Amino acid sequence: MYNALILAGTKKKGPLEIAENVDNKALIMIDSRPMIDYIVDALNNSENIDKILVVGPKNELHPYVGKKVEEILCPGDSILENMEIGLNYFNSTDNLLLLTSDIPLIAPEAIDEFLSICTKRKACIGYPIITKENIIKKYPETERTYVKMKEGVFCGGNIVFFKPEVFFQNKELIQEIFNNRKDNWKNAKILGLKFILKFLFKTLTIEEAEKRVTDMLGYNSVAVMVSYPEIMIDLDKLSDLKLIRNCLERQR
Repeated sequence: MYNALILAGTKKKGPLEIAENVDNKALIMIDSRPMIDYIVDALNNSENIDKILVVGPKNELHPYVGKKVEEILCPGDSILENMEIGLNYFNSTDNLLLLTSDIPLIAPEAIDEFLSICTKRKACIGYPIITKENIIKKYPETERTYVKMKEGVFCGGNIVFFKPEVFFQNKELIQEIFNNRKDNWKNAKILGLKFILKFLFKTLTIEEAEKRVTDMLGYNSVAVMVSYPEIMIDLDKLSDLKLIRNCLERQR
């Protein structure tokens, strides 16, 4: 079994929060439910998730998900600090699934598929990817960030599997990679000159990237090819919110 950590500790209000009149993105209402509630339900319905922990504004979140999760912990001042707050709650040997609080389309089947592949590949850190073709096929109107690899064009997801020891051994590097998740060029530079050139000429393979990250972190790192594009549909702009609301309304 795996534990889950949802990061919902954003303090900075952006255009979405202002437009929806909320202080935290996780509290944006979709069909009379806060966005984070959909993610909590998906985790509770997963075959692989044991405890669910949320790092976010406890007073605001508790009325909605307080009875559905193990605990809600008050956030710190940064994503890195919030991750550490969550990780310190769990046993350092526990396997962990980290999620952002803005992917309400995620389903338990998507979670189980991802974790199953991570287990089969003996990953210490696993990151989901999917082809652009598979995203556009189901969500043609969505705008995502893509990267061109030798095997094709891919998009990364908003969940990560890892063993807590990976985080504590590589905090600064993980923070940098996370901060660059919308900027493939910056993450390519972290990999080194050889990978910059391969990235520029679109000849970098997934296997090469996996090996390089494994060498950098010292733990087996895996790019997990998933079949559920919902993992990649996060809420960054008003057009995303319109798409997500339409999708969830159709599911009622």
